[in-house]
Amino acid sequence: MRRWTVAALVAFGSACASAPPLPAERLSQAESEVRAAQEIGAERAPQAKVHLQAARDTLATAKETNKDDPEGAARKLDIARAQAELANALAREQMAKNELDGARTQLEALKTSAKTTTGGTQ
Repeated sequence: MRRWTVAALVAFGSACASAPPLPAERLSQAESEVRAAQEIGAERAPQAKVHLQAARDTLATAKETNKDDPEGAARKLDIARAQAELANALAREQMAKNELDGARTQLEALKTSAKTTTGGTQ
C-alpha cells in the first residue's frame, strides 16, 4: 500500500512539475507578427517602436509564466500578437505619411519650377 502511495505521489509530482506547452498556433502567430513589425521598420516609428517593445515583453512574459499559469500565458500570447499588429499598422502609417510628405515636397518644387519657367504667370 505504501508503495502505491509513493508511486502515486511521484507521478502526481512529475505531472505538476512539467509545464504544458504554449499553444503552438498562438505562439507562432505572435512571433510572426513581431517579426513582421520588425521587418517593416517599426523600430523607426516612435509610436510603433513602443508597441513593438511591449509585444516583445509580453511574449517573453507569456513564456515565463506558462508553467504557473498556462491559460494566462495563452492570453498573453494573444495580447502580444495584438500589440505587434498595432506596431505593424503604426509603422505602415508612418511610412505612408513620409511618402505623402515627399510627394508634397516634389509637388511644391514642380510648382516653383513651373512658375519660374513661365515667368510667374499662370
